[in-house]
Amino acid sequence: MRRGVAALGAAFGLVVLALFAFLIHVLLASGDPAYWEGEIAAFERRDVSNPPPPGAVLFVGGRDVRLWPQLAADMAPVPVIQRGFGGAQIAHVTHYMSRIILPYHPRAIIVMAGEADLADVYGRRPEDVLDDFRTLVLSLRAEGSRAPIWFVSLRPQPARQERWYGAHRANALVADFIATQRDMHYIDASAAMLDAAGNIRRGFHRWDGLTLNDKGYAALTAAIRPVLIEAGYGGLRSTR
Repeated sequence: MRRGVAALGAAFGLVVLALFAFLIHVLLASGDPAYWEGEIAAFERRDVSNPPPPGAVLFVGGRDVRLWPQLAADMAPVPVIQRGFGGAQIAHVTHYMSRIILPYHPRAIIVMAGEADLADVYGRRPEDVLDDFRTLVLSLRAEGSRAPIWFVSLRPQPARQERWYGAHRANALVADFIATQRDMHYIDASAAMLDAAGNIRRGFHRWDGLTLNDKGYAALTAAIRPVLIEAGYGGLRSTR
């Protein structure tokens, strides 16, 4: 009996150790842009069979864009292209911009990335978020894209509450940079998820404390859609 319990305990320990090792592998591997190659290739295959409209507003980034269930309906009448992949960092977006941004000649580019940068196991800083965003926009301009760029603020995540100070600082750094640039804009999508004291409000996320629920996406819609409507993006027009 005791041997059986010991064997069961050892087996359980091995399973936990294997799971932990797998999670570490995923965390390390996901920092490499090549990790998302399969998702990028899937976008390209989809573009062949169902080409997106030219001159639409492109949403690009990681988890929040990828999992947005009704992005097109939420942004209507603004026509959109949804290109969120994995848990993309800003540098990953830059790496793949020739495949998921430039071919579409978007009327405007909405960047929703940065949380994964700060969650990276290599210890990236708010200053790194700014540097990577600057690299992205300078790379786009160097490749001839003149589309206005809108950066959506990093949002609070209950499961990563200890990282909110860094995310808040990254938002401030990016906002200050954008204020000095032409055709770049900052959208504050985090205010609705904070109380008057600046603490993270509950109710905007699923059980994991990371993924937005319907209320969370409604908050994003309320922050983003009005500014796009006011900017006149409610119809198709090419930016070639």
